[in-house]
Amino acid sequence: MPPSNPSKHPCISECGKSYAKASRLSGHQKLCPHVLGNRKRLQEIRALRKSKAPEPTNTSSSEGENSQPTEQPPPFELAATNSPINNDSLMEPPPSNAQPMDGLTHIDSPVEHQLPAPPVNDSPPEPVFTASGRPRRNYRLPRRFKDILPVPPTALVTACAQVPVNPTETTQDLSNTHSNNRTDVQQMPSTNGNQSSKESLESDKPSYWPFPNRSIQLFMSWLNNGNTTKSEAEANKLVRNCILSPDFNPQDMMGFSAHCENRRMDREQANTDFRAQCIESSVNIQVPTASAAPDPPTFSIPGLLHRDLTEVIRNAFNDPLTHLLHYAPFKLFHKGSTPPDSSQSQRIYGEVYTSDAFIEEYKHVQLHGELPPDDPHCKREKSVAALMFSSDATQLTDFGNAKAWPIYLMLGNLSKYVRSDVSSGAMHHLAYIPSLPESFKAFASRLYSGLWRSQESNIMAHCRRDLMHAVWRVLLDEKFLHAYRYRIVITCIDGIERRIYPRIFSYSADYPEKALLATIRDKGLHPCPRCLVCRLELHNLGLRRDKKTRVEKLQTFLYDKVSIARDAIYRLGHTLQGPTVEALLGGVSAVPTVNAFVDRLGKNFNPSKMLTVDLLHEVELGTWKALFSYLVCILQAVNDRLVAELNERFKLVPMFGNSGAGIRRFPPNASEMKRMAARDFEDLLQCALPCFDGLLPPPLNRRLMKLLYRFAEWHALAKLRMHSDATLELFAELTTELGHLLRHFRKNTTEYFKTDCRQDDQGTTSTQPACERVQKPLNLSTIKLHFMGDYEEHIRRFGTTDSYSTQLGEQSHCIVKQLYGMTNKKSATRQIGAKYLQQQLFRAKEGQDQQEAQNPEYLEKHHVISHDTDEPINLYEFVRENAADPAKKNFILKLKDHILGRLTNQKFDGNMHDDFSSADRNTIRIRNNRIFRHRTFCVNYTSYNIRRDYNTVNPHHRPFCMIASPDTAADPNAHPFWYAAVIGVFHTEVQHIGAESRDFSWKKLEFLWVRWLGIEPDYSSGRHLAKLPKFGFVPDSDEYAFSFLDPAEVIRGCHLIPAFVEGCTSELMPYSGLTEARVNGEEDDWTNYYVNIFVDRDMYLRYIGLGIGHQPGTATSPGTSDSSICDDIDDEDIDMVISNGDNDELMQDEDDPGADSSDEESSDT
Repeated sequence: MPPSNPSKHPCISECGKSYAKASRLSGHQKLCPHVLGNRKRLQEIRALRKSKAPEPTNTSSSEGENSQPTEQPPPFELAATNSPINNDSLMEPPPSNAQPMDGLTHIDSPVEHQLPAPPVNDSPPEPVFTASGRPRRNYRLPRRFKDILPVPPTALVTACAQVPVNPTETTQDLSNTHSNNRTDVQQMPSTNGNQSSKESLESDKPSYWPFPNRSIQLFMSWLNNGNTTKSEAEANKLVRNCILSPDFNPQDMMGFSAHCENRRMDREQANTDFRAQCIESSVNIQVPTASAAPDPPTFSIPGLLHRDLTEVIRNAFNDPLTHLLHYAPFKLFHKGSTPPDSSQSQRIYGEVYTSDAFIEEYKHVQLHGELPPDDPHCKREKSVAALMFSSDATQLTDFGNAKAWPIYLMLGNLSKYVRSDVSSGAMHHLAYIPSLPESFKAFASRLYSGLWRSQESNIMAHCRRDLMHAVWRVLLDEKFLHAYRYRIVITCIDGIERRIYPRIFSYSADYPEKALLATIRDKGLHPCPRCLVCRLELHNLGLRRDKKTRVEKLQTFLYDKVSIARDAIYRLGHTLQGPTVEALLGGVSAVPTVNAFVDRLGKNFNPSKMLTVDLLHEVELGTWKALFSYLVCILQAVNDRLVAELNERFKLVPMFGNSGAGIRRFPPNASEMKRMAARDFEDLLQCALPCFDGLLPPPLNRRLMKLLYRFAEWHALAKLRMHSDATLELFAELTTELGHLLRHFRKNTTEYFKTDCRQDDQGTTSTQPACERVQKPLNLSTIKLHFMGDYEEHIRRFGTTDSYSTQLGEQSHCIVKQLYGMTNKKSATRQIGAKYLQQQLFRAKEGQDQQEAQNPEYLEKHHVISHDTDEPINLYEFVRENAADPAKKNFILKLKDHILGRLTNQKFDGNMHDDFSSADRNTIRIRNNRIFRHRTFCVNYTSYNIRRDYNTVNPHHRPFCMIASPDTAADPNAHPFWYAAVIGVFHTEVQHIGAESRDFSWKKLEFLWVRWLGIEPDYSSGRHLAKLPKFGFVPDSDEYAFSFLDPAEVIRGCHLIPAFVEGCTSELMPYSGLTEARVNGEEDDWTNYYVNIFVDRDMYLRYIGLGIGHQPGTATSPGTSDSSICDDIDDEDIDMVISNGDNDELMQDEDDPGADSSDEESSDT
């Protein structure tokens, strides 16, 4: 070897790279696989030596003497993900001490099954002293406001793969007093999902392959990141990730050509083991004719771009995300820390790999998984690949007719929090379904001659169905069928060979695609793809006969009858909807299309079971949109000015939440619903109660408020990301009650109003002369309303709805549209597939070169306030300026009381420490009499699903926050929270002197300047009344209407919506000048505010006390929450009289007047 250059800084000998600067070498070694491998081996050697060292014996005390209380294990343990906000799910594999014996898993003791406690240090820490010799005080947050931080699970000891003779049933519930635990269903898996440590397979290619050097690889990675527009963010990525990289050398870019490098990448990639390449092929479908023909004509449809499904699965198990996969399912249980939750455990539903569907398939594979004839004695570890498909057509441009119809594949073995991140690459592109070409109509019309016009719509619909299933026959090829029966042997990224049995779990699609996949008629006599409910009974949501139909009359594929019908159509010349076909298939709304899933996977496969619910299209863009449109029609029937009032109210609703989530600003004409996405309709529902309040006459207004409250509740529970037995029980009750409320509201409003409005094709409500308008009652006989009864069962079987929502596919359309922008618009689908594979290659390279991103450290803090000094304020000048401002009354006095109370460690209980004397206050010094103002402060909290989240509080437009109410200590029935509007965020440096001081050093202190809100007297709220909490500003005559608050007391931000029906007032603060308490020069205040408990799921569960991740003091106690449906009817509901003077028979179901009363649920109010 040539002598080393002393001016360079070399890496270790295995790597061979060297750098001119030590800083570049340091940056390289952070990612160098050789350096990281050496460090890992060194850690393993040290751990081995430590394990072999003899344990020291304790002879100083006998057992039981001088025993110290051990630290309790943390209630929640979560695994980290790449999410910048959240941690990964709390699902971890079985404990390492679970040893299979005779095919059964036995747990030695409950202690071994508890979540591991952190190590406890027996010796007390060394005390820290101040300069005066006194012990330094430990400052910490109040215990009742301190969230338990999610922590990753302990690493598993590597175990050899063991094969049980028979899988066990779920083992007994072994739990501690306050933590989540899980029961195992199989032997110890070889690796633990959600663990970041992994042993990647070595590659003989350089890290920058297939490019000639690392510099070009960095630049091409930036070029192919999917973004097609120039922006400041993209320029920053180019500079930070490429130009400033230690591995970038400008000399390497000499002679660079982007076109040549892209061609090189495509050429080299085709010759690698990245086998799931895009294949372009044609599919053939048979076209029916009007005459008998022994050989029906076929039509070839080109342009099917797809990948080998088996190889996509194989690549998914060697993906950079593979170390997060779960190979064995389990059930998750939880026990609360306080009564009544501490008495019994309840099951938790969330991830697919904790669902009943996964457990059932896993057990079936262990018991009945076949082995191939060429390997009958295989002893590899068995596992299941939970295949989750999604498809939806999308428009690629805002203008023009360019479109794509992609099919996506996800693995349910991966956490839903990873799959929901579009940039994670967990959504694999499987195929792009072609459309029927324009030449098809000419081809088919020649076959039908004179009958074409009358049969065109039927033929086109039939051939589109056949095309969909012809595509799936191509995907479900012989290679996949062999893997489906005998398994795929995959060498996973950890080097272990496993037997992977692919199983189809779910297929996410909107209703038209569900009808295609289930091979039923769209909106036929039996329109449901899962049961045989009649179209005339779709409105019976919540009735017992409706529940009975869902269980007893399941939709199945009639293979034999479909074969007979197709023979009659293609060989005997019968029409598609002729008497012969109708006699065979019309009774169950079936169609003469052979279902590809049944045809390929066997007659025992029921495609209806894989079609999951779709909250986005069925509720947000379905039943809720229809109800909102109907309510606008009612307001128009009363008075057109009410619609303008509704628009004005929505426009005044303040924004809330983080970027990309929460409540967005509503448009000026929300009632017209122009260009609204599903997220906008979700916001309309969450804010509907205050906006509709008082617009209708009092009797109907109360009925509408209850309906909107229950609908918002149902929606909140349907979108929960973590369910329990308690929440699902409440969800089932709500589904029943919501169905009754919708039917009664339709009856009452139809008799009371004539809603003579219509909707155009864009869904906007238009006003027309009365002679041209038609009556439009609320239509409840829709398949989307019927689907709302399936949510509870699907959550119990597959996990929560965010795992299989069509929203995941809609988000992935963004990538397809970005890739389309990188094409030349000719043969765009082929270019999209090539660009997608290039991105996959870069993902694989980045997964090898980069370590797993860790959660930001600031999320572990309770709150974050900047300590910059850009906006200093002199206290005395600030008070003298506009001294008449009521908010500044006794400003310095209150501030010193607040500081003194915190430095003397006094508990916050609502007392403003007005018992301090002037001498006490003089012991507080503020450095240079200056405080520093900040624009925002961020409060972090642990959400109901045990993940870290945050709210940003801004005094100008997101000012409200909530703290635990001290009143609940004396009165358990008191409202659990206090609310405040933050009008200032500050920090300063303070010093406490005098006899009571224990530390004379200067300390930085953060504090909030707030304006308090008080509960509205003589007003009741809660679930049983279906009313939101109502609060208003404390009058400025109160001495402590304005005060200071420790940011550590804040639980989280909250969303308060003005009570528009009560208007504004200046009596709460009769001051017309400029004041810090109001923004934008406002001269009055809203009389009251409603607390929007539906602003997100975490907020809702805080008010009903069923959040798993909520600690005592941060949510309503489950024992005091009104978490059951109240069966009582309000007096005004009973006394409600419609315009003709007849009493409303509330207890009678107009849908079935002659039905026996036992058919109705007791909660039919």
